[in-house]
Amino acid sequence: MRKTVILLLLTVCLLICSTIPPVFANSPMPLLPEIEADSYILINAADNRVLSEKDPDKKLYPASTTKIMTAIIALESGYYDQTTTVSKAAVDGIGINGSNVALKEGEIIQYKDLLRMTLISSGNDAANVLAEGVGGSIPDFVALMDQKVKELGLSNTHLSNPSGLDVEDGYPEHQTTARDLAQIMRYATSNHIFREIIGETEYTLPVTNFHPEVRGSRKSTDLLLTQPKYQSDNFTVVGGKTGYTKAAQNVFAACARNGEGVELILVLMKHPSRNRMFEDAYELFEYGFELVRQDSSLQSVGFYDIRYRESADIIHQFYESGYINGNEEGRFDYAGNVTREEFLQVLGGVRGSVAAASGNDPAQSCLNAAIDQGILDESWRGTGNTPMTRGDAITIMSRHIASRLDVFELLTYMIKIKDLHTVPVSSRWDVLRVYKTGIITVSDEGTIGFDDLISKEEMVLILDRYARYRDTALSTILAIAGAYQPHQGSSIILLRPLENVLNMPLEGRLFSFKQGKDRAVRMDLTSPILVKPGLITFF
Repeated sequence: MRKTVILLLLTVCLLICSTIPPVFANSPMPLLPEIEADSYILINAADNRVLSEKDPDKKLYPASTTKIMTAIIALESGYYDQTTTVSKAAVDGIGINGSNVALKEGEIIQYKDLLRMTLISSGNDAANVLAEGVGGSIPDFVALMDQKVKELGLSNTHLSNPSGLDVEDGYPEHQTTARDLAQIMRYATSNHIFREIIGETEYTLPVTNFHPEVRGSRKSTDLLLTQPKYQSDNFTVVGGKTGYTKAAQNVFAACARNGEGVELILVLMKHPSRNRMFEDAYELFEYGFELVRQDSSLQSVGFYDIRYRESADIIHQFYESGYINGNEEGRFDYAGNVTREEFLQVLGGVRGSVAAASGNDPAQSCLNAAIDQGILDESWRGTGNTPMTRGDAITIMSRHIASRLDVFELLTYMIKIKDLHTVPVSSRWDVLRVYKTGIITVSDEGTIGFDDLISKEEMVLILDRYARYRDTALSTILAIAGAYQPHQGSSIILLRPLENVLNMPLEGRLFSFKQGKDRAVRMDLTSPILVKPGLITFF
C-alpha cells in the first residue's frame, strides 16, 4: 500500500513538472504580444526569415503604404535633383478626403521635395506629381509599378494608383498582402536615400515659384519614429510609412535595426486603432529583437544596399573574410569609387600577403611595398588616394598572373576588345593577358573602358575572379603532380618555381588535396604537401 502511494505521488509530480515551460539560461523566451491587426508579418530583412505572422497572405487594402512603391520607383528614375510642374490632374486626383500638402497647379517643385511630401506627410497630390513626372502620366506610372511588382515576384499584389486610393474612390482591386508589402519595404530600404527620407522626423516646406519664403515644417506621420515613449534600448527605428482609408483602416510598414546590425521589417494591416497600432508595432519589434538576441540562428546581418545585387554573396564572403568593411549604418556603398590604396589593401588580403601596417595607413604600406618589390613603378608612389581606374586594375593584375598568348588568341582578343585602340600602346599587352584569364571582362558593347573608374562592387568582382583563377592554376599544377603517383617522402621538381607560375607566395605552406577520378589524377588518398621554390614534397 505504501509503495502504491509513493508511486502515485511520483506520477503526480512528473505530470506537474511536464507542464512547466523550460528555462532558457535565465532568459525566458519572450511572450508574443496580442496584436489587433487583421494581418501582420515580422521578418529579418537580411535573409527574409519570418519571426512572427498572422494571416500574412490575406489580400487587403494598403492605403498610403502604396507610396513606398511610388517613392522607390521615383528614386530609381534619377530625377532626384530635378524639378517638375504640378498639373491640375495631380491636384484633383487626391480622392475623397484624400491627404494632401496643398500643392497648386503650375507650382514648380523639386523631386526631392515631392518625395518628402509623399513619404513624410503622405500627400496624395505629391504622389500624383511624382507619378506624372516619372511616368509621363499616372496610367503609364501604374504600368511601371506593375513591372516592379513582377520583378519582385509579388503574386498577390495589384496596384492601380500611386497614392493608395481603394474601393471608396473606384479602385476595388488595389490590394496587397502583409507578406508582399514587407517585400516592397525590404526592397525600398535597400536604397540609402529612401532610408534617409523615412528616417526624418519632419521636413521644411520648400520655397517654390508660388511660395517665395519657407512656410514652416510638417511632422512625420510615423509616431514610432517621433514619439519619445517608443524609444528602445534594443533597437533604433530606421523609419516607416503609415496609411489609412475607411476600407483599409490603419496600415503600417516599418524597419528597425539593433546595435549588432540585424534589421527587422514589420507590416501591420487593417488595424482598428491608430494609437494601438504603434503600440503593437513597438511590442512586436521588442519581441522580435529579443528572439534575435536569444537565438543565434536569427542573427543574420548584411549590407542593406546589396540585398538585390547579384554580387551580394561574393561581397558578403569578402566581408566575412575580413577583406572589406562597410559603414556603421550597414551600407556597403557598392557604387562608390575605390582608391588605389584600397584596391591594393583588399588584394593583399585575398593573396594572404598584406604588408605590415605603417602607422594608421596599412593600405599605403601595401602600395609602397608593391613599389619596393618592383610590382609597380615609382610613378605610383604617393598616389594612394587616387581613384582607381580599370586600367590601374589591369596593370596590377598583370603583375600577378602567368598568362601567355599564342598568335590565335592574340588576334581573337584584339578583335573582341572593341576599344583596344584607345588603350596606351604600353598597356595593350597587359590588357590582352588579363582579359584571357577572365579577371577583367568587356562590357556588353565589347569595350574594356581602360580609363573608367571602378566601383567597390567591381573591385570585389575583379579580385574574386583573380582568386578563382589562382585556385584553378594551383589545382591544375597539383593534379599534374598527382599523375606521377608520388609516395611518402618523394618530391617532384618543377621546371619553373611554383611561385612564379602562380604569382603567389607559397614557400613553407602546407596544402592538402584529394585526387579525383580523372586519368591524370588517379590517387585516392588525401596527401599533404610542402611547397618550396621549384619543389613539391609529399608526406
